[in-house]
Amino acid sequence: MAYFLKEGQNMGSTLDAKDDESKLKDKRKHRRQDFSYAVVEYVLNSNSTHETFIGFTLNVSVSGLCLYTPKLLAEGQKITIKSTIPTSSKTAMVRWIEKYDDVFYKVGLVFI
Repeated sequence: MAYFLKEGQNMGSTLDAKDDESKLKDKRKHRRQDFSYAVVEYVLNSNSTHETFIGFTLNVSVSGLCLYTPKLLAEGQKITIKSTIPTSSKTAMVRWIEKYDDVFYKVGLVFI
């Protein structure tokens, strides 16, 4: 499944990353680095078909990343990252998920 932004569409137009960061600052083990909208390909570890899904990063740290994805994931679900983005691990677990808009979910992942 692939999702592409339409011409003129900006996923982050209503997102204020600084407000987001201040809300979660005390919970984070490592400082997040802005890595906005890099494409991330991933597969579900429980998916025997090895179907590849697409997401977009918001930020990355040594311990995890924040991802926008049209795929509804579940807390505790494990994924394998196939992209070459700089991460400390290629396996991650969903820590939290929230509806972002009509298309995307915003997902917090922790590397395992």
